Amino acid sequence: MEKAKKEDKNLSEVVRDRICKFLGERNLTQYRLAKISNVPLPTIKGIMQRRTKGIQLKTIILLAHGLGMTPSEFIDDPSFLAENLTLD
Repeated sequence: MEKAKKEDKNLSEVVRDRICKFLGERNLTQYRLAKISNVPLPTIKGIMQRRTKGIQLKTIILLAHGLGMTPSEFIDDPSFLAENLTLD
């Protein structure tokens, strides 16, 4: 039986999914995450509203820190593997 191919996501969508997961787990708002991570609220809102097309590594590092984890913990998910991403 052939496995159905899932739709690949771009990096911004994968980061958005991870932020959603961790905000829910930690009962945080986007506003609170902005305050504790030093990532501007408009940047977080842009990611969450799918308006941000490219995310800098610095942003991922700051978001991870604000979520109380290392950047490697933040990206420790199969969705970040090259074969699961659209890297255009």
